[in-house]
Amino acid sequence: MAYTQTYMQVVTVPTGQIIDPGIVTTGDTIISLAPSTVVNANGGGANAIVAAFPATGFQSMVLLATVPCVVTFTGVTVIDGVSTSDVTLTANVVRRVAAITTACTAISVGANTTGAGAAGTIQISILYNA
Repeated sequence: MAYTQTYMQVVTVPTGQIIDPGIVTTGDTIISLAPSTVVNANGGGANAIVAAFPATGFQSMVLLATVPCVVTFTGVTVIDGVSTSDVTLTANVVRRVAAITTACTAISVGANTTGAGAAGTIQISILYNA
């Protein structure tokens, strides 16, 4: 079965909407972590997610958190051409990852990075060819 992810941007202006054509990626395997995945309040510990996926065949990943946080991908050494295993998220802003190196063996979602920030949730969708 083939799955797709379409990442596009829409801007609403007084005269209507401006919509880009989007980036479409396809793969045969998808991991979708529901928004019930918790991002702890500031000062709390990280939450471990049991999820693994390969770098070979990786197509794309999208992340969206309701609070700012850092997500660490264990085993990954480069994300979108930058030597890191972390993705820093801004609250309510979709982040797309187009490329990784080295397979991911686990995911860790850090607590809210805002001073006295409350808990939130995160959604993660990973698309690849197995």
